[in-house]
Amino acid sequence: MRAGTFLILSWCSLVLAGCGSPVDSAPSAEQPSIDAGSDAPTWVEETSSGERDAPSLGSETKPEPGAKPCGPLDPRASEVKVSALPDAGEAPYVALIDEAKVSIRVFGYMMGYGAILDALTAKAKAGVDVRVILDGGSERDVNDKYRIALEAAGAKVLWSDPKFPYMHAKVMVVDERDAIVSTGNYSKTFILKERNYVARLSDAHDVADLVALFDADWTRSTPDLSCTRLVVSPFNSRERLVALVKSAKVSIDIESMQFAVDDVRDAVLERKSKGVAVRVLLAAPSWISANTAAGADLTKNGVSARWLSAPSVHVKAIVIDGVAAYLGSENLSWTSLTKNREVGLFVSDGAALALMHDTFEADWGKATSF
Repeated sequence: MRAGTFLILSWCSLVLAGCGSPVDSAPSAEQPSIDAGSDAPTWVEETSSGERDAPSLGSETKPEPGAKPCGPLDPRASEVKVSALPDAGEAPYVALIDEAKVSIRVFGYMMGYGAILDALTAKAKAGVDVRVILDGGSERDVNDKYRIALEAAGAKVLWSDPKFPYMHAKVMVVDERDAIVSTGNYSKTFILKERNYVARLSDAHDVADLVALFDADWTRSTPDLSCTRLVVSPFNSRERLVALVKSAKVSIDIESMQFAVDDVRDAVLERKSKGVAVRVLLAAPSWISANTAAGADLTKNGVSARWLSAPSVHVKAIVIDGVAAYLGSENLSWTSLTKNREVGLFVSDGAALALMHDTFEADWGKATSF
């Protein structure tokens, strides 16, 4: 396996939301950009949500025996299992939902027709407590038909807190025991056409943090994120992602829907200047027009940059020196990192890293140079 820093950050639906296409169809060149974050001012320490004082990367400090792990790279009791889409299809999501006996919690930016919606409605009809928070901002009209279907089956659906410009997290928790954190949305159309990752978690601390975060957002209260492995916007994601990039010693590979945040760009170029090998793979400029300028800027600074149209680049992940990785809903957008509700995580499991490495290499080999 290549000892490289592997950064795959895809900007989902255009820059601001960064989450995929705004309608339940394949991405197209006609879709407008909806992320104004790339033109926004730089990070401010107190966010509009009141979540603040984020901890540092902290991976070099191991928690005391029995203590809750707070660093994003602190070891887990069980491995994170990662699946790559579109190859794995809807199966990773449906497998988790099918295990539910008591409860299902879902964060969703964009619901969609397909096996995931069918599985959720079936569980709700069977008496499982299904609760779903859907983006009620830009995707409210798209999500409303799915809200109606879920509620008709007995599920409870809540529109996201308006303090978040985009509720962009993609998380499922079943029976407060197992969870999924995904980079992609739940429509079968996107699942079968976009590059994404699905991470399955069973570590008790991670699952408990996801439950607490969901319940806080459900009740419109402020979650306690003072000690968590999770990468959460608008609390700690900018800080943790920049720190991860700065930790690179050998190489950085980036696969991203868009590349537009100055902090991350500067950290990448600083590592490049120190001899770290950097490759950047972006979504096709015919879909994300800003990538033409991003690719030119990277090339000018000595970074190998390419674009890929099939599968559509929507994944968001980072792998550092072959030993640590990020994946989640966060895009390289000022809004995504400092304003939205987003959820991601760092992983260090060998099988997950190998899958992400091989996926990047396959995509890089099919990509076109800027």
